[in-house]
Amino acid sequence: NTNQFGLIFTREVDDQVYAQPLIMTNVNLGTNGTHNVVIVATVNDSVYAFDADDPAVSAPYWQTSFLGPGVVPPANTDMTGACGGNYLDFSGNIGIVGTPVIDAVAGTIYLVARTKENGTTFVQRLHALDIHTGAERPNSPVVITATNSGTGSGSSGGVITFDPQKQNQRPGLALVGGVVYVGWSSHCDWGPYHGWLIGYDATSLLRTVVYNDTPNGSNGGIWMSGQPPSADASGNLYLSTGNGTVGTTSNRRDPINRGESFLKLTRSGASLTVASWFTPYNFTNLENGDIDLGSAG
Repeated sequence: NTNQFGLIFTREVDDQVYAQPLIMTNVNLGTNGTHNVVIVATVNDSVYAFDADDPAVSAPYWQTSFLGPGVVPPANTDMTGACGGNYLDFSGNIGIVGTPVIDAVAGTIYLVARTKENGTTFVQRLHALDIHTGAERPNSPVVITATNSGTGSGSSGGVITFDPQKQNQRPGLALVGGVVYVGWSSHCDWGPYHGWLIGYDATSLLRTVVYNDTPNGSNGGIWMSGQPPSADASGNLYLSTGNGTVGTTSNRRDPINRGESFLKLTRSGASLTVASWFTPYNFTNLENGDIDLGSAG
């Protein structure tokens, strides 16, 4: 109420927080009892579980780090070609950025952690953690890799390969029909890049579906102000895309390349097909002005 509104407590974590904090209620924490917890993920590749109610419990019930010898988070300075070499969208580390998603029934939290390993190798991994302890679930983590047929930017021999350095895992994760969906955008339009949406089986973490929104074009990042794709009761996914190729040179209604669009995606086996879409009539002006349709959730 208005008389009690105000700061309750603060908690210190090891770096900036881009991912939205998440609440999980009635978590059995073993000897610590059952509590509501708030999950916080940082760009230093750390995840914390704090008590959501009691100001006196200042220490996290658990903390998990994905760093180690020779393993650090990538930083804005690693994006050497972004914004002409002056990339300031991040002021430092770029470890966990996209908001995780929690399976409340299974008690599992899914997130993507980005690392730079042995000084030169960029890796993105999907992790599934036990919400009670922060420990890895069976089959976790899995290194994120993908290819997609296409002749677009960065393709080779008619195949586009996911780039773990240039693809920015900004949007939140979504859990729909037993599949964890993860989306990507870019770093300051540093190409070649595409808008990717990749789905993983929530139990086995096997990659089950891959979608690229500009396979015969370029760009089309999935940003959505950090929000996840939406879904309906039938499992259709809804998202918006940023600046990128629209249609083909001869047919702007060709659904293959769909930058600057709202999309309804329907899963068909290992693919997501564009069931419906909306692209503004003035998409060229949006493109030229960098005032992307897909900047909002």
